[in-house]
Amino acid sequence: MDDDSVHLSDSDEAKAAVSRLLKAIEGWATKEAQKGEAEITAFAAALASGIISFHDFTSKDCRNSRNLIGAVARAKQHLEKEHKKFDSEIDKMHIKFAQEMEELDLKIIRDRKEFKNYLISLIYAEEYSKLKTSITNIYETLDAKANYGEVSSPGFSDTSPARGANKRAPAAPA
Repeated sequence: MDDDSVHLSDSDEAKAAVSRLLKAIEGWATKEAQKGEAEITAFAAALASGIISFHDFTSKDCRNSRNLIGAVARAKQHLEKEHKKFDSEIDKMHIKFAQEMEELDLKIIRDRKEFKNYLISLIYAEEYSKLKTSITNIYETLDAKANYGEVSSPGFSDTSPARGANKRAPAAPA
């Protein structure tokens, strides 16, 4: 083929077919962009799938397809709004989760402190129980010695005043 030859894809008929296809896409896009939010999201997904090679459109095709550009702009606007909405929700959740984590950390710390206080109380209770038992034993020993005489301990004598008071003094010689 020489330089004067025309490729089939560059023929006037091929260009006219591309223009008709572009008009069909423009009509479809315009209708899709006027639907509800879920359909616009689906429309945007279809556009983003790469099934249509927008980069292959010529400048002239784009200038002649303002409705297509408007439909794509509508999808873009919708996606930006949705992204902003979800991004805002994520920010709110991050703040909420951060607060909950902080509260959880504080609760864990509080609970740890409360549990530590509980353990300290248990230790003190055990110590006081041992001390009480020991002191009770000492008291009972002393009380028994004081009130009942010698407590079965050999070598210890009863010197309590109560015992000596009951004895009679020897009679004085006459």
